[in-house]
Amino acid sequence: MQQQLSEALTIMLTGMITVFVFLTLLLLAMHGLRRFVGSEEQPTAARTTTTKHRDAGHSGQRIAAITAAVHAYRREHE
Repeated sequence: MQQQLSEALTIMLTGMITVFVFLTLLLLAMHGLRRFVGSEEQPTAARTTTTKHRDAGHSGQRIAAITAAVHAYRREHE
């Protein structure tokens, strides 16, 4: 029993160390690629999302009413 527990602990630690090393290498590779490409542009997804909401034609009162209804529903169904 003691030998099985020791073997399980060894396998667990080996797996955890392997995953840690792999993720560290992946992180370093990603940073290296970012420097290699040199792209400093910000993603435009945030800008397109805000324009979609602005162009949708929803009034502030309508959004407030929907938000209040969602909060009331969640409060009743917790």
